[in-house]
Amino acid sequence: MLNKISFFLLFALLCSVVSISQLNAQNNQHLILEDETLVKGDSCLSNRSDYSKFRLAYVNDSTLVKNLQILVGANYKSESFSSVEQFNIFDFKFWLLSNDSYKSNGDLELKITYSVNNNPIEQVFSICLMYVDPNPVDRGANTPDFVKLPIYFGTDRNYVKSKDLNDAFGIKRSKLKYGIVEVSIPHDHRIGEIESPSIWKFEFSEDPSKHVMLQSITLLDKKRFFDKLAADIKTSKKKSTFLFVHGYNTSFSEAAKRTAQISYDLKFDGKAVFYSWPSQASTFRYGKDEENIEWSQRNIERFLRDYLSKSGAEEIYLVAHSMGNRGLTRAIVKVMKDRPELRSKIKEIILAAPDIDADVFKNDIAPQMVSNTQKPITLYVSSDDLALKASKLINGNARAGDAGEKMVILNGIETIDATGIDTSFLSHSYFADSNSIISDIFDIIQSGQRALNRKRLLMAKLKDNVYWKVKQ
Repeated sequence: MLNKISFFLLFALLCSVVSISQLNAQNNQHLILEDETLVKGDSCLSNRSDYSKFRLAYVNDSTLVKNLQILVGANYKSESFSSVEQFNIFDFKFWLLSNDSYKSNGDLELKITYSVNNNPIEQVFSICLMYVDPNPVDRGANTPDFVKLPIYFGTDRNYVKSKDLNDAFGIKRSKLKYGIVEVSIPHDHRIGEIESPSIWKFEFSEDPSKHVMLQSITLLDKKRFFDKLAADIKTSKKKSTFLFVHGYNTSFSEAAKRTAQISYDLKFDGKAVFYSWPSQASTFRYGKDEENIEWSQRNIERFLRDYLSKSGAEEIYLVAHSMGNRGLTRAIVKVMKDRPELRSKIKEIILAAPDIDADVFKNDIAPQMVSNTQKPITLYVSSDDLALKASKLINGNARAGDAGEKMVILNGIETIDATGIDTSFLSHSYFADSNSIISDIFDIIQSGQRALNRKRLLMAKLKDNVYWKVKQ
């Protein structure tokens, strides 16, 4: 017993020594990159970047640095420098282009070693690289058959070198990226649908006159992204925007098309934004999706904080579906605790089919959201939702998106039962697939009316608790 106690005490002592050493190493860094956004991971280097700020500088010019070595590597190529001056005059853009590094979907690695007062110091930077097509192909110009919508996005999926825009972002975890995807909607589009090729109609490729399609993707650094978003929002009548966080079994392209469809069907005057976390886009990868939405939590918080504070919007609608509710609801709670003044930006929170443990939602998440935001919250539920039924079997507990006897009804949240109106496969996207739900969300955004005054809803009661049902 004594030996075990001694072991744990020694282990704790070693951990504290290592932590102190790491802290000292961080505090004793004598070189910095002038572009702080690269260090924080808020932006990547691309073939369109301005390299004038890609420079090293001493924190203190009076510090005597000896034995300086700077090693730079990308796409299996490397360069070394023995001074900051050599590094700063090197043409990195040309070097990265000649090595095809931008298209490698990798990182630029910097390893800097030197000594100060005979103490060896090592600094390491990892900067993401991405390729931006200087001449993007516009696949729908000069045609009256469809309309194109610019949709803003944030994602922590990996960027993929692919000729097919539907595969531009993969299913692996990566650094937070920002951009705009242009989505076309055919003029004969039906509300609630995402038209796609059908083998039953002998359609084997996308046609913008018939299908919802991605037309182009443009990656932006963080500052340009929010500057452009703010400028575009400023032109809308109500200076409004909505953020959509998709759910389980969803690819980047599916999320983009869904966001565009919602914006188009709602006749939304402001700017549509979505956040795409690395869902595996597979019915059979539920467990991995659970791990990835948990991993994305901090990135969603970062994006939400910046979205609320930098977009310049006066009316912001926050919308989540399925497993995406886990990321958005926790991000809202955290951001509201840290920045309570940002609650004034939020107009409404809409939670569709949340795949969250019902007890956790009722006892932990919902009370904090209600008290911290002090804004209207609408919860859409259904007893037809097969994906939530499967989740309940896997997790062993009821979900917050379930209807029925254990339906979530709480003060400060309006619960809308959509049972019986869903027309979607797997009965899990009813909030966007159904004309009735789109119409109800339209009423929320256009009129701001609460459930009591919305014509498509009927009042109902469950154990003396009031909720609402969608008229069928």
